[in-house]
Amino acid sequence: MFNEIVQFLVDFCNSIGYVGVYIYMVLVGTFIPVPSELVLLPAGYLAAIGEKNLLLLWIAGSLGSLTGALINYFLAKYLVNKLLKDKPIIEKVNKFWARHGKISAFLAPLTPGLGQYISIPAGLSHMPLRWFIPLTYAANLIWVGFMLMIGYIFGAGESAHKEVVYGSLVLFGGVIVIASVYVFFDLKKQKTTD
Repeated sequence: MFNEIVQFLVDFCNSIGYVGVYIYMVLVGTFIPVPSELVLLPAGYLAAIGEKNLLLLWIAGSLGSLTGALINYFLAKYLVNKLLKDKPIIEKVNKFWARHGKISAFLAPLTPGLGQYISIPAGLSHMPLRWFIPLTYAANLIWVGFMLMIGYIFGAGESAHKEVVYGSLVLFGGVIVIASVYVFFDLKKQKTTD
């Protein structure tokens, strides 16, 4: 049964192609709760066996996620903001976002189940797109790349290249370092203002 499900997902991913991966990841990037793993893991596997190009999958997946995040961002900025205009929640979101918006826009897409929703407070607080787009896209590049690499490793089996494994570890290690540096400087900044 498990093998049949895996084969179905691989066949599905193969049939939708790069445009299908992009469209699926647009859905993942919005508030629709669909897991990215259902397409990215089989896509990585297909790249390992030579059916798909890993770089094109990476670009399609990360651009799709960014597009979905921008849909959320603009919906929140224009529609939700008008509905909640005088509510205290907007003021709370703006205060939080003024202090932690940049790191939140970068780290949240790397957190399963939270990533697609972080663009809503970004839109509510009118985070400048010059920050939102590069931070969100960088995080999506890391997440999509990591998921593709897991599928790639399974597809390559024992002949998986060490570089792929090390590359995946470096991606997540980089995230941990960036988050740690941010927290360190934020705590230091708090001590100087107290």
